[in-house]
Amino acid sequence: MKHAGYAQLNRRPVLGEDGAPLDILELHICRTRLCIRLHDLRSAMYSGFSVNVEKLKWNWMAYIGSVAGSARVSKSGKALNIDLTNGEHFTLALDALHAVICCRERYATVAALPPRISPAGIKNRCISDFISRATIGSEKTSSPHHPPAQLPLIACET
Repeated sequence: MKHAGYAQLNRRPVLGEDGAPLDILELHICRTRLCIRLHDLRSAMYSGFSVNVEKLKWNWMAYIGSVAGSARVSKSGKALNIDLTNGEHFTLALDALHAVICCRERYATVAALPPRISPAGIKNRCISDFISRATIGSEKTSSPHHPPAQLPLIACET
């Protein structure tokens, strides 16, 4: 995993849709400012539900923009996995996140996960002994000095 950014509690007031200030966790990932609402994050940490990751916009003051992805506690319960709508995946250790939320630490490291390999490209493949007619006609007769030609194996998708 590679270092991609950091998470911290909000230091400036951030406005919600109704204009009221919100408590958020700021995510600075690859020079992009994202946020997760603390109330939603606390409930997601204990229940396991996913929570929205939203963009932070700036227009005289910080305010919450559109949804940029989702975050959910991992199956092992040791990390918060962040899945963005552009296909990028990041992770954040829950111990470090808990230390930031409880104000014991100022920052928590966010790491980039390697891209997921789609198994659709290698799925349903078979090996056949198909030989084209051009190959059969061009074969030489077998002799003791020339071993028989190997049959080419061709992979096909079903």
